Amino acid sequence: MLRWMGWAMLGLLVMAIAAWLLSRFWPLSAAQREDRRLLEAVHPSEGRNGFALLWTLPFDGLDLAQREAALADDLRRWQTTPTHASHASVLAAAQAPLNLDGAGRCAVGPVGCLAQVRADPQRFAGAHTGHAGLHERLARLADFDRFDSPFQPSGIELMPLPAYTPLLDGASAQALAYLQGDVAGAIESGCSAVRFGRRMMRTGSTLVDSMMGAAVVRTHAALLGDMLVEQSPDYVLSASCKAALLPLDADEQSLCHAMQGEFAMNKAAIGASTQTAGNRLLLDRDHTLARIAGNFGWACRPAAAKALAADVPLPVSARPQWDMGCVANPLGCTLSAIAGPSYAQYAARSQDAAAMIRLLGAQRWLRQQTEAPAEALARLPAQWRSDTRAPQLSADGRYLQVLRRGPARDGEGGYLSMPLRAD
Repeated sequence: MLRWMGWAMLGLLVMAIAAWLLSRFWPLSAAQREDRRLLEAVHPSEGRNGFALLWTLPFDGLDLAQREAALADDLRRWQTTPTHASHASVLAAAQAPLNLDGAGRCAVGPVGCLAQVRADPQRFAGAHTGHAGLHERLARLADFDRFDSPFQPSGIELMPLPAYTPLLDGASAQALAYLQGDVAGAIESGCSAVRFGRRMMRTGSTLVDSMMGAAVVRTHAALLGDMLVEQSPDYVLSASCKAALLPLDADEQSLCHAMQGEFAMNKAAIGASTQTAGNRLLLDRDHTLARIAGNFGWACRPAAAKALAADVPLPVSARPQWDMGCVANPLGCTLSAIAGPSYAQYAARSQDAAAMIRLLGAQRWLRQQTEAPAEALARLPAQWRSDTRAPQLSADGRYLQVLRRGPARDGEGGYLSMPLRAD
């Protein structure tokens, strides 16, 4: 009996080893290999990099050379000791960053930013006291072509990110300037913000960067619509403003660059996790990266570019299923499932940013026509509509609207809208 039990245990051990070896050498699918290739084929963006200004945005009284020097110091510190403690800039040791009052930001909801500031201008004026330098820096962000972070993923440590809150300070300041009589300046500042947001969407190093860019575009397009509808239909925009409000192409809406950054962070974390022998038995680097690539690679596939050009929902990959490769990679399969939430909402937010720019263009075009909006809408130029989301009039005829594709925030409703006449 003991001899039989010994042989049985030996047989089970041999079968377990064979299953582990079969799983470890289980071939990757062609789709997995292609997704990884696309995510690792990073093409550097061209032009001036504004990350130093973005990184030091909360700090007053510095020229660009000083900001670049501070970023270089922070980068050296990160490369030496990549810990959470090094996420704050060394500038904070010498001077406090600008203290931003939340009362100076417009609330999310059905009431636009211009109407909120008009209802309580003193509150917003008080909240923006001392922010002139910040607003000047926000305008300068539009002078840069890209915002590539020099911080590279390092093991399991989270990569340092800029402080994004200052980016939300500009809209209400522009609305306040408009109500105080600086109509041209406020409109020009709104266009500059849109120009920055578009570049942030395209060149940001992470998904957070891209989503912040899309939020800036949506917010300032809505504000511009509220300001322009109060001007004469033939109000002349500057050349730079007209360029900022051209329709977004598929490349500007694409999340490929952002997903390449997300994949690079996952790759660094998986590489660090396989440094110990115990982890290597339960975590196969290549199989795990192949599964994670499926979570992000959809953004770089040709089908994604076609969907963005046609303004249809992107074909986002489903979470990877458990397969034979998971026998020798249980930890990796679990991690890849955790790293794969629904990314459809993020792609939809980029598409909604593009839809807001089209609505703004449609608003300006319709107000310049002689016939009623309902009649002129049939002749709306192709650049201001898509085949899947052609603008429609609201029931009361006061707004031009399309269905919202991304998730609505508090009180926003199911439509993206642009006013056709002033209140």
